[in-house]
Formats: sequence, structure tokens, C-alpha cells
Amino acid sequence: MNILYYNFSMKFCIVINKTKRKAKELAKDFIAEVERRGHSSYYYAGTILPDTSFAVVFGGDGTILKFIRASSVTIPVLGINCGHMGFLAEAGSSVSEYVDKLLSGDFIADKRKLLRVDCEDESFFALNEVVLGRADSINLMDIEVSTDEGSLDRYRADGVIVATPTGSTAYSLSAGGPVLSPRVPAYIVTPICPHSLHSRPIVLSDKETIRLAAKSVGKCIVVVDGVKVRSQEKECFLTVSIKDACATFVRIHKRSFYKTMLNKFTKGD
Repeated sequence: MNILYYNFSMKFCIVINKTKRKAKELAKDFIAEVERRGHSSYYYAGTILPDTSFAVVFGGDGTILKFIRASSVTIPVLGINCGHMGFLAEAGSSVSEYVDKLLSGDFIADKRKLLRVDCEDESFFALNEVVLGRADSINLMDIEVSTDEGSLDRYRADGVIVATPTGSTAYSLSAGGPVLSPRVPAYIVTPICPHSLHSRPIVLSDKETIRLAAKSVGKCIVVVDGVKVRSQEKECFLTVSIKDACATFVRIHKRSFYKTMLNKFTKGD
């Protein structure tokens, strides 16, 4: 993007991980810089106000995921890393540089598709993944995974992860799933600790609809981006699809996804 915004007043939604001192300090400096230039800001309190131009999140990827899940955000999000991994957040710039880039439009708009998860009468959206797993039993679950073309596989496992390319570097990776570029129009089905010699993660087109049918001796739980959203006895049925909904991230630095991935996992940068 390369559009000048200086001709009108902009409004910024400020989101802070209140457990991090650095996040509080950077947010305070950011607000002061924005107001010095004649623009306004407010702290997120459950609602995005009308005419808000950007959400600016001070924290790590967990804070960003929590905000997106809570707000169903439709405005661009700039994450400023105050955590550890920071795949979704930016780092390495001063507060004044961040403000300069936002006001001048000198950034890349990085759109990431969201999963839609339907479970009976409820719907949820996930940026990283949805997990269908066991809660309170040492027994394995029986999980059948099917698509529009029929049965895909049946697992005896601790659970199943359905992840987006964005989530391919998160829980799915830890469970043995592949890393996907954010540009790949697909998602990943990854079994968790399958009791099998042949079960492997599978990459599917994002035009598919995935259905999960699970049976458990105890409770089944549904976890969306790290947060338990549902718990029910013995059986659970999910439908997972990728719809038009997406989250848009502001990229100040034109960084390579692959270089970022290698730095995070080999150097922790």
C-alpha cells in the first residue's frame, strides 16, 4: 500500500498485554506520538469503535490471537512484539517509525484466512487451528475425518488438529505437521499421538469442507486458538471450513516468511 493518510484524523484501537511491562511502556509512547500528530486513540474494552483505522496490539502472538478471537476484527492489525516467538507481530522499529508507516500507508497488507468451526448450534473462528481432543480420560478417542468426497481417515488418537497455514508453525508443527507458506490455499489435518504405524498429517485444499466425528470414553473438548470453547460427553461433531472471513496484518518490514521461520526456530530471534 502507498496511500497518504495525513489529510484526515485517524483513530487507533490500542490493545495491551497488561502482564508485560514493555507492552505498557511502548503503548504509552505510541499514544503520545499519535496524539502529538493530531490523531486519536483509545484502549480496547471489548468493542472496536466506528471509524477506527487500525488496531495496534502490544504483546506476543497470544495477545494477537486473543484479540482477534474476541473482536472478530475487520480492520488492519499491527502487532508489536513484546513476547517471544512473534510470527504475527512486528519488531525492530521505533514507535515513531511505526506511526510514520501507518500514517503514510507505507506497509504491506497481509491477509490471512480464518477457519470457521461449526459445532451444533455454535460457530467459532480460528486464525491458527481448531483442536478436537480428549479431556479427562487416558483412553484414546475414535475420530473419523471426512471431506466432501467421503471418508478421509479414521484415527485412534489423543485428538486431531485442523490448522491454517498461519497455524502450521504452532501446535500442528509440534504434533508433526508440515510448515505451509501463508500463500498456500490449504489447511492441515494433523492427528495427535495416533496409535498407528501409518497415520500422517494430510494437506487439503481450502475449498474442502472437513467433518470430524469423535467418540470418547470421557469428555470431548474443542479448543480454538488455544482456548477451550466447548466440552461435552462422549461424542462431538465438528464441521470446519475456510470462508471469506480473514484477518489483515500490517507488515512494516518486507521480511521473508522462510527467513523469519528459520530465525525463530534456530536462533529464537
